[in-house]
Amino acid sequence: MTHPSLRQFLLTPPQQLTQARSWGLPLAHMAYRLDETGQLRQSSLPADVKGGLMLVGVDDSPVGRSDPRRTVREILSVCQARNFSGVILDLEQPPTHFLAQLIQGLEEGLSLRKRTLFLPESYGNYTRRAALYLSSALSGGSLRRRLEQAVDAYGAHRLVLCLHRARDDFFLPSVKGRGRPISQETLDRLIHRLHPSIFFSQDLCAHYFTYMSRETGAHFVLFDDGESLLKKRAIAQEAGLTRFFLLYPEVEEFLPHLTGRDREAAAAPAL
Repeated sequence: MTHPSLRQFLLTPPQQLTQARSWGLPLAHMAYRLDETGQLRQSSLPADVKGGLMLVGVDDSPVGRSDPRRTVREILSVCQARNFSGVILDLEQPPTHFLAQLIQGLEEGLSLRKRTLFLPESYGNYTRRAALYLSSALSGGSLRRRLEQAVDAYGAHRLVLCLHRARDDFFLPSVKGRGRPISQETLDRLIHRLHPSIFFSQDLCAHYFTYMSRETGAHFVLFDDGESLLKKRAIAQEAGLTRFFLLYPEVEEFLPHLTGRDREAAAAPAL
């Protein structure tokens, strides 16, 4: 059974909506994005989709004469119509003037409507009230220490941990600490071919092994499974975090571990 205060959201693309719904968790709908003009674009969602969170992707910051006030109105309008309880801004680029104004407008508008704005932790200096999300996947250091530092900076009540499924192949030495993402099929082939000794890093809370390639030299492979994701969640809860994002279908096979039930039990009506 999961902790009574635990809240887990499935970040779900529209094409996986039916499958994700069967788990009975609140959804964050990955159906929205901002185009280069700052206008909100959305994928088709059934009319009965109500509640959960609205995820807005922002791949490139709008340029030119884009008006962030218009964008704020569009997002708030959808949020109201769908009864979303909050908005996740999926930001990957450095802050810009447009984004700073967008964040300010959304923070004020959502707060007035008693809804929550979620931002990457890297945007923590641009907001006082928004919830901040950070990834569970590390390539170095300690997850526990990482979370303790974030709690000291922002408070546990503002933090959300993304239980991201790590599956990366690093060249050694790894100067930048960035691995090459690999598919599950590639990982399975490596393990089947090499029969490596697999270890568990207590600091990273992930499994790993090393191998040598005649062409590319030494490698370090880091990956998650249901056990490691449960451990990461437990460490976050010990630090005071109660909210978690799960990317569907990336973690679909681990949802029985993370929910304490299988799909059939989750979808069955209560008696």
